[in-house]
Amino acid sequence: MERRSLMLAMGGFVGAWGGGAVLGAEPAAAAGTGGTGGTVVSVLDHGAKGDGTADDTAAFKSALAAVKGVGGPATLLIPPGTYLTGAGLVVGSGTTVSAYGARIVRTGDNGGLLKNFDSVTPVYGYEGAGSIAVLGGTWDMRGGVFSAQSDAMGFAHCEGVLVKDCTFVDTPSAHAVELNAVRNAAVVNCVFDGHHPGDGASLTTKEAVQITCATQGNLPAPAYDATPCEDILITGCTLRPGTTTGPFGALCGDHWGAKGVFHKRIRVIGNTVEKSGAYGVRAADWQDSVIADNTITSTASHAVYLNSPQGNGLSGITVSGNTIRNIEGSGGISVTVPSGGARHRSVTVTGNTIESVKGEAGIYATQTDGLTISRNTVTTTLRTSPTGNCQAIHVQSSPNAIVVGNNLSDVQGDGIGVDSAATGTLVADNTVLTTTGYGISSGVGGATLRGNRITGATAYAVRVGGNAAGTFVQGNTVGAVNGGASAAAIGVMAGSTDTWLVGNDLTGRGAGVAAVADSGAGTTSVQNVV
Repeated sequence: MERRSLMLAMGGFVGAWGGGAVLGAEPAAAAGTGGTGGTVVSVLDHGAKGDGTADDTAAFKSALAAVKGVGGPATLLIPPGTYLTGAGLVVGSGTTVSAYGARIVRTGDNGGLLKNFDSVTPVYGYEGAGSIAVLGGTWDMRGGVFSAQSDAMGFAHCEGVLVKDCTFVDTPSAHAVELNAVRNAAVVNCVFDGHHPGDGASLTTKEAVQITCATQGNLPAPAYDATPCEDILITGCTLRPGTTTGPFGALCGDHWGAKGVFHKRIRVIGNTVEKSGAYGVRAADWQDSVIADNTITSTASHAVYLNSPQGNGLSGITVSGNTIRNIEGSGGISVTVPSGGARHRSVTVTGNTIESVKGEAGIYATQTDGLTISRNTVTTTLRTSPTGNCQAIHVQSSPNAIVVGNNLSDVQGDGIGVDSAATGTLVADNTVLTTTGYGISSGVGGATLRGNRITGATAYAVRVGGNAAGTFVQGNTVGAVNGGASAAAIGVMAGSTDTWLVGNDLTGRGAGVAAVADSGAGTTSVQNVV
């Protein structure tokens, strides 16, 4: 990501480090004083060998004690080399860990490689050790050998965390970075390289970056006060499978949560997901957040998934400018609610490019108030069974939704489907090309289908379903319709009432195809060109 764009993305996230610390070059590997890191303490000066054979645990502990003894901002310097450690680093407030060119290797089932908390002392809210930066390094958890569940890095109950230019290798059945009750944090230009199932936990539930709240069983340290995360940025990162392990279940998100607890102002911008065991981005319990300009390919389930494990209603979410390809099993962008969960509010899905999705839909949304789906391109949706349906856009139970200006093509199913109490939905100015199902199908009351261009639909270019009342179909242009004598440019189904067909151009429907097939009651047809 270009420097100015990243600065804009960072917004208020630079916190204690400032833009220079986040965006600048790697720090100089020199002892002394100065810069935002204060006094520099090198692990080499405390006996570390960094030769890949010696146990450097004691040297790390000694150097870290010296850093804490400074009493102010200080840098723990880990120069280039390979360091074996049988214990993780517990860093205090104001600590910068500079590890460019270094590889830190775990040598036992001894927990993570770095954290800001112990497992005993209660810390509440955001009062723990903060203003911490971890810069560079390959952090090797060796999950294939030491398989007990463990995060590589964990931060809890604090404010001000920067993890930048780090590579995480072979994390066992947990997370590369856990942000638990953290405010003002950024994970920048990191690589999440492989995830190991470890103690048997499912790969699909584990995010590379977990954004979660402090609850017992979720955080291995008190206090369990359900403090959420706020002001989190994830940018420039890459999620990929390791050479001998599979991928994480998602780049970021949560599979835990607490009832009524929300994470606020989360920004996931400009990342790359090469492969995922389930999701690209899993937005769980987020409010006022942005998922933008990411490239997501080869996920086993949803590319972008908005949901709440605890049934909380998300709000103020924008999903924009993402490129999504080769999605297996579920959908491209999905907004869902678990059984009994609260409705979502104010969700915008705009300007995304979605290609080759096998599953329910390119874009799917349900139980959302204030839903807008606009200016997206969806091409090549694939059904999972010969009789299945993979719609380009599918809206359910979302009254007064707006579906405008989308370009949809090569759809194994309907181009746009609106049903299940999505009353009053506006479907306008969309282009739908080549569907094995209907071009646009609406089965709800009060819908408006206006100014759409539909060519290559099967059976009906526009279908008004049997539960629809007061549908307004105006100014649409219909090209060739497949299906011959059993097809029609517009089909009004039995059970529908008071449909208006006004000013539609149906001349391109093709020979032997009816202009209108009307089995409804109270249909009014005026000024259509047939």
